[in-house]
Amino acid sequence: MTVDSESVHRLSTEAPSRHRGRRGDLVSMLLLLVFLAAFPFVAPGSLVGVGVYAMIYAIAALGLSLLMGLAGQVSLGQAGFFAIGAYTQAVLVTEYAVNALLASVVAVAVTMTAALLVGLPLLRLRGHYLALATLGFGIIVAVLATESDFLGATSGIFGIEKPDVNGRVYDSATEYFLLLTPVVLVALLLARNIVESRIGRALSAVNDSEVAAESLGVDTFRLRVQVFVLSAAYASVAGTAFAHWIAVVNPNAANFPLSVKFLLMAVLGGVGSVYGAVVGAFAVEGLDDGLRRLIPELVPGAVGEVQLIGFGIALTLIMIFLPGGLHQAFQLLVGRIRRGPSDGAAPDPGAPARQVDGGPLLVREGRPEPGTPLLVVEGLTKRFGGVVAVDSLDLTVHAGEIVALIGPNGAGKTTAFNMISGAVIPTSGTVTMSGKRVEGRKPHVIAMAGATRTFQNLQIFTSSTVLGNVKVGRHLRSRAGLLRGALVLPARAEERALERSARDLVELLGLGPDADRLAVDLPFGRQRLVEIARALALEPDLLLLDEPMAGLSGAERSELALLLRRLRAGGMAIVLVEHDVEAVLALADRIAVLDDGVRIALGTPAEVRRDPAVISAYLGVETDDGSELASVEGPSAS
Repeated sequence: MTVDSESVHRLSTEAPSRHRGRRGDLVSMLLLLVFLAAFPFVAPGSLVGVGVYAMIYAIAALGLSLLMGLAGQVSLGQAGFFAIGAYTQAVLVTEYAVNALLASVVAVAVTMTAALLVGLPLLRLRGHYLALATLGFGIIVAVLATESDFLGATSGIFGIEKPDVNGRVYDSATEYFLLLTPVVLVALLLARNIVESRIGRALSAVNDSEVAAESLGVDTFRLRVQVFVLSAAYASVAGTAFAHWIAVVNPNAANFPLSVKFLLMAVLGGVGSVYGAVVGAFAVEGLDDGLRRLIPELVPGAVGEVQLIGFGIALTLIMIFLPGGLHQAFQLLVGRIRRGPSDGAAPDPGAPARQVDGGPLLVREGRPEPGTPLLVVEGLTKRFGGVVAVDSLDLTVHAGEIVALIGPNGAGKTTAFNMISGAVIPTSGTVTMSGKRVEGRKPHVIAMAGATRTFQNLQIFTSSTVLGNVKVGRHLRSRAGLLRGALVLPARAEERALERSARDLVELLGLGPDADRLAVDLPFGRQRLVEIARALALEPDLLLLDEPMAGLSGAERSELALLLRRLRAGGMAIVLVEHDVEAVLALADRIAVLDDGVRIALGTPAEVRRDPAVISAYLGVETDDGSELASVEGPSAS
């Protein structure tokens, strides 16, 4: 991407909030490290045993936290993957005398393969349907283990030895806790890196607005499958550690209550934080053990699982008053501590976009020559029952031109946009982008073909900053996957280049002072500019803008019009739906007019403004007096 220096001024330093976030992340990791290192030496012996279970379960809860926090999917079958890992480990070390570490690698590989086979069909489901389907998977694993003589049936597999590392057997609670500490820290670090990576940004965007994320090239299904498999891998690692700790694996490792426990750990800790899974694991195990001891004291003669009543009450209260879990409580505490005099003046939310001028903008190699047909729409039709929203629309858009799509409310403009961009499947007709048929394909396929869009109803990624929104727009211009993101170093150069280009666009749209603010906190008009900056980050050949001037001030409209002209000069094709007819007449090279789903006119602004059919459609009357559309419409049409 090429951006001239006259129109772009990069920020010389990162925002204070970004520094605070990184410092807070480092402090959190150091505090956790100190806690884990000290716990087995300062806690009573009985609690160290509880801590071992917490450490094992924390790994599985981490995987579930990634699945819920990133992919937005709830799984009630995490114990199924936990059991697959545990059983595979048990079989390898007891029946085939495989080294424990090598067996763990094989167990994780087996579990990931199972997760892939399960995830491909199940992840096409959403919400409670997926939760119920994964619950069914966990039940199937438990039944298979119970009925399999090879796996020991109801008795399970016995005789699993404690880990032996360099001749040292880790057979005490303290030693096993210390052995698990680096495993948990590495698992936590990898999860944290993934959340902060290109993949983490994309999945966070999907949770905020799936259609907007897909329009920027995010293949949501593929990424959800990847995180589902990764979550299963975490559960498998936990299962292998569990097998060696208790020296036996039976069907209880796959039971539903264990899946619920993993879910509680992730939710209680706070799915918004990977650290929350570890904290939640200690909290749930500590609360379970504490109530197990306390209830018999309060209720003499209480036996069995009576403590689960108090456990359930305590968790219910926490969920009512702290739905964000312990992470929310921590954030509230930190927020109160930080309250004080402002560090500086807040950005002016009503500040207009910075004045820009100059020549062609966002020129890039490989873009089609001006005049080359980019988008060819033929016979595009959409019926909703007996209603024809768009009827046999034909339209060709060339590189280096601005085409406007106008018409009265309900004319079918947004429906046409949705079919072109992949958000709606057409009833009939074809859409060809750069010579490739794309009708009926997902929005990410359209984006890969070089086209993206904005939305009439804002689709801002509410959990991200302005800069974070624009970074998602660079998804197809970067390549780091889960592995590179987890390891950080291989993706560092790409991340730095991505941040520079994203800040360039933020500055270009006059959003520099708001770069590190949550996008949802900006006024409506500024959010509209964020959407445009985010779309431009894709470096599209074709930009589809749905009412881009809605909510903008007069100065912002002028700046946007100038920006669009410069993009056109750079070879980009632009199609816009807009109700401000006066602005359209001044900006567009050609205008297509829809009325009741039918294209009634196509031509230059001068031709369209004098077209009797167009004037009749807008006024609802027949006219043959040569009246001009702009003169009767005024500054805006709806």
